[in-house]
Amino acid sequence: MHIHIVSIFPDIFKSFIETSLIKKAQEKKLISFSFVNPRTFCPDKHQQVDDTIYGWWAGLLMKAQPAIDAVESIIKKLKAPLTKGGNKRGDLKNVKIILLSPSKEVFTQKIAHSLNKEKYIIFVCTRYEGIDYRFEQYMKKKYGKQFQKISLWQFITLGGEVPAMMMIEAITRLIPWVIKEEASRQDESYNIKTNMINLEYPQYTKPENILWMKVPKILLSGHHKNINERRAKKMSSITKRTIKT
Repeated sequence: MHIHIVSIFPDIFKSFIETSLIKKAQEKKLISFSFVNPRTFCPDKHQQVDDTIYGWWAGLLMKAQPAIDAVESIIKKLKAPLTKGGNKRGDLKNVKIILLSPSKEVFTQKIAHSLNKEKYIIFVCTRYEGIDYRFEQYMKKKYGKQFQKISLWQFITLGGEVPAMMMIEAITRLIPWVIKEEASRQDESYNIKTNMINLEYPQYTKPENILWMKVPKILLSGHHKNINERRAKKMSSITKRTIKT
C-alpha cells in the first residue's frame, strides 16, 4: 500500500512514519508514504493557501484550487505508464481519496478493513475552518467512486493531520505481517465478525500482585478450556453493557 498525504504541514508526520511498527512496515516494503504540499500549487509568491470566507463568516478557509491541483498531481503519476513500452497503464480501481472533515460518515473498524485492501490511499488534510466546498464538489463529480469524506467522531481538531495518523494506524495494522503476532488481531475489540459490538475481556501481565490487586487464579491455572470459557463470559458481559449504553 502506498499512502499519499496532502498537507500544508507535512513535517508533522516525520516522527510518526519513523517510529515503531509504521517504520518496520516500511522496511518490510508493506507500506510507503509520499507527501504533497498544496502551497506548491499556489501561484502567488507568498504561496497563500487560505483566504477569508464569503458571507462575512469568521475565520479562514483553505482554497479549493491548490488542493485540487495537489490531488490531480498524484492521480497523474498513478495513471502514468507502468512499463517502458507504455502498454500497461495504471488505473483508479485501487485508489481511495479521503477528505478528513466533519461528516455524517464516521470512521469505524469496518471502514478500516475495507481500506486496508486499497493499493493507494490519498489523505487530504484540511486546516483553519476547513476547505472551500468546491473541492468536495470537484472530487465527487470526477472521482465519485473513489472519493470519501470521513470524520473520526463529533469533535473538532486543529487540522486533518492527527486524524489521518489515527486512520493510518487503524488501516495499516490490518495489513498482513505489519503486526508480527497475527493471532493478536483475532479477538480484538470492534471485531467485524461480531458486528463490532464486542469489547475485549480484561487482560493481565507480570507481576502477579500489584498493590491489593491480584491476577485471577484461573488465568494462572494453565487450564485452557476454563480460561477460554472465562474470557468468553467476560466478553459477553462487556458486550451486553455496551449495547445497553
